[in-house]
Amino acid sequence: MLMSYRFLTDLSSTARYRLVILSRTLLAIVGGYLFTALSTASLALALPLPRTQAVLTATQLSFALYCALIIWAYAASTARRAWLVTAVLCAVPAAHLLLSGALS
Repeated sequence: MLMSYRFLTDLSSTARYRLVILSRTLLAIVGGYLFTALSTASLALALPLPRTQAVLTATQLSFALYCALIIWAYAASTARRAWLVTAVLCAVPAAHLLLSGALS
């Protein structure tokens, strides 16, 4: 951990800025996909509709969720906060899926 901290302090401000942008971009792509996939599966199980309608509704909602997370990845005050909030957001549908037995 100390090694990575020294690496970041030795970088120029331009390089640190680029790493923050890279981190937020990876969060938007990978974290957004993970959150959207977990939320879609969780909502498809939780919605009180017939199976096909629940899946279609959850899938349509997933596009809005993905866009919202991409916006959040760049709007958060720090990259660390964006990652932490995304991790908590992913934990909620993951816990639902684990408790319902869908991820067994």
